[in-house]
Amino acid sequence: MGGEYVCTLSPELVQRAKDEINEVPERRAADIEHIRDWLKHQPHINARMDDWTILRFLRGCKFSLERTKEKLDMFYTCKTLCPEWYKNRDPQDKKMRAILELGTFLPLPGHDPQSRKVVIIRTAGHDPKEYTMDEVFKATHMISDIMVDEDEPMSVTGVVQLLDLENVTAGHAMQMTPAIVKKAMTIWQVWTYIALVG
Repeated sequence: MGGEYVCTLSPELVQRAKDEINEVPERRAADIEHIRDWLKHQPHINARMDDWTILRFLRGCKFSLERTKEKLDMFYTCKTLCPEWYKNRDPQDKKMRAILELGTFLPLPGHDPQSRKVVIIRTAGHDPKEYTMDEVFKATHMISDIMVDEDEPMSVTGVVQLLDLENVTAGHAMQMTPAIVKKAMTIWQVWTYIALVG
C-alpha cells in the first residue's frame, strides 16, 4: 500500500473500525491530512507521508489526533536512537538471511476467528553463540514491518502472539540484558500502536 488510501476491509471490519476504534470513513481523509500537515512542520521527524502509514497510526491510537502525534514522534525517535535494529536491513545479507530462515518470528497464514493475525515467536530459535539479540530483533522487526504494511485487517483487529519457550537455555536468557529488555519494551510499546489495536 501507499499513496492515496483505498479501503480493502470487509464491510464487517469497516463496522468494527467504526465501533471499536472510532474510525469515521467520511472524516478519514481529513484526519490523515491533519496529521500529514502536522508532520510537515516537524523537522526532526523524517516520516513516511503516505495515507496508509498515517492511517495505521490513527487506527492504533483510536483516531485521537494528539495521541497519534505523540506515537509518531516516539516511533521515529526510536528508529533514530536504535540504528542497530533499523539500519542496514538487507534481507539478502548472509547473516540476516540465515536469521530469517531460522523462523524465530513466524506469521501464520490467514487470520484467527476474530480476524487477528497470529504470530509464533520461537524464543530459542537461534543459537545465542552465533547471533546477538540485536540481530534477532532486527530480523523480527523487518518481518513486523512487512506485516503492518501489507495486512490491512491487522490494523483494525490486531495480532495474537504465541510465545514458544521450548529449548530456552541460559545462553538465551543471558542475552536479555536489562538494556535489551528496556529497548525492546519501549519499541514494542510504540509498535503496538501501529498494529495491535485495542
